[in-house]
Amino acid sequence: MFKGRKSEIEKLNGFYEGEEASVAVVSGQLGVGKTALLREFAKDKEAIFFEAYETTAKHQFEQISKTIGSSDVLDGEAFCQEISKRAAKSKQLIIIDQYPHIVKSDPDFDKKLHEYIVGEWKKLPVKLILCSDAFMLVDKYIKGKKALWKNDITLDLVIQPLGFYDSCEFFADASPKEAAFLYGITGGIPYNLVRTAALLGIDGYDMYGISPIHGEDKIKEVAYKLFLDKNCNLGLNPEQVMATELRELSYYNYMLATLAKGLNRVNQISAEVEKPKDVVVPYLNSLMSIGVCTKDTAITEITNRKKTRYSIVNTSTLFWYKHIVANYNLYISGQVDELWDTIKADIDDYMKEVFIKICAEYLRDRSDNNLLPFTIEEIGNWWVNDDEAGTTDGFDLVSLGKCDGKSATIFAQCYYIHEPIEVAQLKSLIEKTKQLHRQGDAFYLVFSNAGFHENAITISSAIKNIMLITLDEMR
Repeated sequence: MFKGRKSEIEKLNGFYEGEEASVAVVSGQLGVGKTALLREFAKDKEAIFFEAYETTAKHQFEQISKTIGSSDVLDGEAFCQEISKRAAKSKQLIIIDQYPHIVKSDPDFDKKLHEYIVGEWKKLPVKLILCSDAFMLVDKYIKGKKALWKNDITLDLVIQPLGFYDSCEFFADASPKEAAFLYGITGGIPYNLVRTAALLGIDGYDMYGISPIHGEDKIKEVAYKLFLDKNCNLGLNPEQVMATELRELSYYNYMLATLAKGLNRVNQISAEVEKPKDVVVPYLNSLMSIGVCTKDTAITEITNRKKTRYSIVNTSTLFWYKHIVANYNLYISGQVDELWDTIKADIDDYMKEVFIKICAEYLRDRSDNNLLPFTIEEIGNWWVNDDEAGTTDGFDLVSLGKCDGKSATIFAQCYYIHEPIEVAQLKSLIEKTKQLHRQGDAFYLVFSNAGFHENAITISSAIKNIMLITLDEMR
């Protein structure tokens, strides 16, 4: 059952329009749903859908020939001529998944395809989509400086995990708090989401032979089955994803475990992994190039190199390194209950990071639909470093935007705690904004999973620029 991806489908349909040849590149990490998206897009079209296999050129063409219904084994030239014949009669959609396998097995076929796209097919309705889950190989063989295709790509579509709201469709009956946790551990990755839906017994997801779980604490059981119980291991292991791109994982794993602990500045990472900074930075750059981590800068000081820190992009990856890798002895020895108890004791710190992502998505969504007194043009965060203590302090989110055509700055704190927020926390937020030179009007947003004390609600109702938002409202 296909869910979400409305924007991606619209972009692919736009690419499909027209009667001349064009090339699209679709990339994204393993498990993010590229193949499902392309099959959904192609289902009502005359399409050749071929998933390349890591094999020899001869075997590759045997498979391609079967895919297009040829009784003979075609070579590159014969395949292209067959497409020319078909394109003279009707539009041809050709989707080659895992395209780098083609290039590695037969570089001449890569050249032949490109030769036809810019030559004989140029005025023919041939729509070619090249797909892969290996970012480095996509860059090397399709989009990079030395790639044949680099100047002929009409659509470059990088598929990201689903956001909170689309992910919630896979566990529609969950409470807001349960949904937030499930979104966090799945990371919005479709591979994880469909298995979660199957575990929860959602109609339409009875695949892979996964039996629905029963019992009162289904959320705990989902966590067990996805990640905690190594004998089940239904979830997509982040290390498995990285192995498609990187050869030696030891220092990458150590760096990600370090980031998961909250040590996010280069000097902190360098000290922890005992490698000099000029060695650490290339490792971090590699992790960024495959979308595993990102470099953050304070939103109003993007050129300030002293205010640079790194973070893990996906919350499922964060969960793995923060909780599984940190307690690997419990995981590997199969002590699932003990592992769960350890995770529960520290879960609020993890859920704070998940909650910040949900709050950011909420702001973008409401802004895009004109449901806020301001519009958001840019969203990020801002902080100050305490070098002596090795800590940082700032805002969870800072957005720059417009209100009535004038500049506006939106400050937000996201509280994932067990007690309702009180007036003191509102005052703390407003006081903290004095550290940052704001642009135009200021708005103060406080998000809370546990709601707000009556005194905070009273104060906010009297001050128009304060907004209090609960997790229940966001769900």
